[in-house]
Amino acid sequence: MKLHHLRLTGIGPFAGTVEIDLAALGASGMFLLEGPTGSGKSTILDAVVYALYGQVAGSATSADRIRSQFAPPAEASVVDLIFETASGIHRVRRSPEYQRPKLRGTGTTKEQAKAVLWRIGSPQLIEDVIADTAGGGSGLDVIATRIDEVGREIQRAVGLTREQFTQTVLLPQNEFARFLRAGTTERQAVLQRVFGTEIYDRVERQLEEMRKQARRQVD
Repeated sequence: MKLHHLRLTGIGPFAGTVEIDLAALGASGMFLLEGPTGSGKSTILDAVVYALYGQVAGSATSADRIRSQFAPPAEASVVDLIFETASGIHRVRRSPEYQRPKLRGTGTTKEQAKAVLWRIGSPQLIEDVIADTAGGGSGLDVIATRIDEVGREIQRAVGLTREQFTQTVLLPQNEFARFLRAGTTERQAVLQRVFGTEIYDRVERQLEEMRKQARRQVD
């Protein structure tokens, strides 16, 4: 899996819009997220997981914290991620639920969470898609517009559930130990899906069946 570009608006400590060219950062093979406590390091990781799965990275943390306390009350918070897997290049945009001022009268009303998933036709179109902040431009094919459909399609594209993703691809703070403490069967299932080693299980089962068949013939 490769992350190309992340755009945050009204997320965590970032009241405005912040863009990160993850493809450029990752070109050298390694980069560091560094800064003082509260500067937004964990928010970037949360935003990636939220874009993909509609939840933040830490299992003990509520997704409610994804919206910035500094965001203007009438403006939606948005996470926009372009990522690539073996199934293609995708763009996902999510907005969390929030309370906004009513258009008429006083008080607030609930703005429902939203999600849209597109497929990008080719790598050459990525820069054009990044420049198209509104989404829905040329080179984008809509795959899903409902939250549940977006979730299913992304899990199919990534090949991992949120729990598996945060245990192997993106480990939140203090949760690496949880993966190490997991049972052998649980870790084996996750690593098999990540590295595609199911074929060895099939070979093992076939060899075991051949051994049993040979034993029956000898008997």
